[in-house]
Amino acid sequence: MEVHRKDGVGNWGELMIITLDISHEEFDGIVADAGEFSPVIFLNFPRDISGSYEFELMNTVINIFDFKDQLQALGVRSEEDSLFVFGTIHVRIEGVKGADFEMVEGDFHTGRRRYHSWPYTLRKGDVVCISGGRLSFLEDSYASIMIVAESRSRITLTFNLEETIPYDFTKSSRTNQARSTKSVHTYTTSPGKLFDPRFFREHFGSGRIAVRSEISE
Repeated sequence: MEVHRKDGVGNWGELMIITLDISHEEFDGIVADAGEFSPVIFLNFPRDISGSYEFELMNTVINIFDFKDQLQALGVRSEEDSLFVFGTIHVRIEGVKGADFEMVEGDFHTGRRRYHSWPYTLRKGDVVCISGGRLSFLEDSYASIMIVAESRSRITLTFNLEETIPYDFTKSSRTNQARSTKSVHTYTTSPGKLFDPRFFREHFGSGRIAVRSEISE
């Protein structure tokens, strides 16, 4: 496990970025992909997924029971065996062979299902990382992902410790605290500014290099 501190000014302040290596654990045994907090998942869809794959999760519970000694060695202590991460967790999986994704639009049981796969051939010892969450770019859609990696794959979680709180689902005080700190992810049906023809002409004219700033300089 690695800890990086970054001191700065303005909105950065002092950050504690932690990277946990969970390569020897079952992914969904460490990172919850369900529950009342409705985690949001940020995916990418490369042509070739083999090698390494990265995605992000928000509003997720992490089981840190097996990592407490490492955390304490860094001066980080938690009263509970889990953390609720209301910020973003950056997931990196190395040694990826392929994957199967399922996207459900609408009701999970009756909604429309769509699939995307990257081919792979399983060998004894290969591992599967299972995760999921509400799709960040499609409202009312849920993604379940299964990523196949080699037996000696490396799986890491990187997040800002300042965007976490201790969590225990058996304690109502912890659950209420998590509810109050949960990040709100908003969806929009409005097009971006660049799809506004008038805005585009004013700032780019007929070219592709901005000829006018949005703010006074």
